[in-house]
Amino acid sequence: MKTKAILLSLFALLTLTGCFRTAADELYYLPRASDEFIKLQTKIDGVIAAGAEYSPPAGGENRQSVQLVDIDGDGVKEAVAFFMVSAEDHPVKIYIFRVAGDDYEVADIIEGVGSGIESIRYIDMDGDGTTELLVGWQMGAALRHMTLYSERGFKHMNIAEADYSTLTVSDMSGDGLPDVAASRIGTSDAPGEINVFTLMPDGEVASATAYFSDGIESISRIATGKLRDGKAALFLDGKLTGGGIITDIFCFTGKTLSNITRVSGMRDSRLMSVYSTDITGDGFIETPRTIALPQQSDTTYYAIDWFDYSSDGTSSLVISTYHNYSDNWYFILSQSWRGKLTVRREDLVYGERAFVFSLTDARGMDYVHDFLTVFTLSGDNREERSRLQGRFPVLEEGDIIYAAQILNADDNQTPKLTREAVIASFRRIYSDWITGN
Repeated sequence: MKTKAILLSLFALLTLTGCFRTAADELYYLPRASDEFIKLQTKIDGVIAAGAEYSPPAGGENRQSVQLVDIDGDGVKEAVAFFMVSAEDHPVKIYIFRVAGDDYEVADIIEGVGSGIESIRYIDMDGDGTTELLVGWQMGAALRHMTLYSERGFKHMNIAEADYSTLTVSDMSGDGLPDVAASRIGTSDAPGEINVFTLMPDGEVASATAYFSDGIESISRIATGKLRDGKAALFLDGKLTGGGIITDIFCFTGKTLSNITRVSGMRDSRLMSVYSTDITGDGFIETPRTIALPQQSDTTYYAIDWFDYSSDGTSSLVISTYHNYSDNWYFILSQSWRGKLTVRREDLVYGERAFVFSLTDARGMDYVHDFLTVFTLSGDNREERSRLQGRFPVLEEGDIIYAAQILNADDNQTPKLTREAVIASFRRIYSDWITGN
């Protein structure tokens, strides 16, 4: 009781003297910058006062004007700031500030030419704890040049460089450490090529080169992953002159970098914008080949065969799908439907898009046997419509319900499907933020 009385007295005293109100008011103060931040900002303001302006990277994941990175591996982050000084011969500048006592100091300055920085990445390529800087310089509207810098002792050294269209960081060599792959579109004088740079333990950079298949005019997408025999590979989906997409697959065989698509002669172009991916979720990248389906109308629809590869260039069919990109779903196809599957759209009701799967028989397209309809339903009554006339819900995503209906189950020309099999074969298509695809 005595302790309780003392606490009550203290509370009353604080309230009467205004101390409690002052403490409460402080909860509404704007947060104050730390002393370290203020000192860093002072150093940056000094650079700007001397004629510089912020010029952060235009692309990639690291786009801030000031980025905090532990470059030397001591557990304390350095500040990397990006500037443009238009009046100088080397206008693009990367300042590295490090902590010095209770202040910041300039540890290094990297200077470049061109119109700015396309991207920057921080990677420890040899596992020594010191981060290398991979800088992509924007040299013109379509020209980019990458430089790989060592920052040991905060004295930058150019250890590799190349022109590029895209940069990819992955463990291509299989040593457990990241490598840099610079892919470059070809010209009328030279084919497209990929250069892979590996930083060796002694500080030397090893490079290897392989060439694109003929006719690739632009890179649609690059994916990294594994081949069926466990080799690391880079899958480059390129747009061909005149239309179509082809996949080049690059991997190391010993110390040689090879384009196994080019070597094996498996040049399978496709008209659809569909790209290599791990469609089965088994940890290996599959590449697509499109197959035109028998037509019920003037519209041509395609099935997609997905193949995995080994490093010797051999491939095997893994799965077949139908992709409905307009409604963002795909369906896994049975191999027994091969050569007979045909599809059509039936968008007859507002808020309801229907897609019908059918099989033809030996008499051709005049004899089509419908066996499955997939519905994309929107609107307030979508849930009720997902259960009409033998329909059943397959998946709900936000304000969309996907439903299905098994048709003509008594027709001996149609597959004997179950609800469980339909649901198991149905998948959503999700956007790929890395590639913008």
